Amino acid sequence: MRRLLFVLLVGLMSTFSAFSQMSDEEVDLMKSILKSEVKVFFAQNLKLKTTEAEQFWNIYDSYEEELKPTSKARIALMRDIVQAEGKLPEAEVDAKIKEAIKLQKKRRDLRVKYYKLYKKKMSVQIASQFYQLDQYISTLVTASLNEGMPFVVAE
Repeated sequence: MRRLLFVLLVGLMSTFSAFSQMSDEEVDLMKSILKSEVKVFFAQNLKLKTTEAEQFWNIYDSYEEELKPTSKARIALMRDIVQAEGKLPEAEVDAKIKEAIKLQKKRRDLRVKYYKLYKKKMSVQIASQFYQLDQYISTLVTASLNEGMPFVVAE
């Protein structure tokens, strides 16, 4: 299953060079497909009892909802870099890197927040599985996105 998710991510993100040309609807479609595959990946890898599943998915849906603004900002940041073909004034390069750091921290902080919530409401085992799977997926997505990103060069 991990291989399937990786292949899907690479396939989706291999079109990244055309990413800056995509409409918001096309980007939303890509995100929707990825979101569905991520849920399937979670479902196949979690060790949930039937009685735990509803509670897990309710919490996860809240997590995804809270993550949306950060994901949207990340996409906008990447779009800016791709459209500039990586060539930006030095001050703008610095600003983009600072924004990327801020977004990574927000994502990490949100994952930690939900780890604690799963631990409190469910169990350490479920919380740790959530944390590990979400970190794995996030790493794959980041690697796939970075594969098609131009290196940022200060002008």
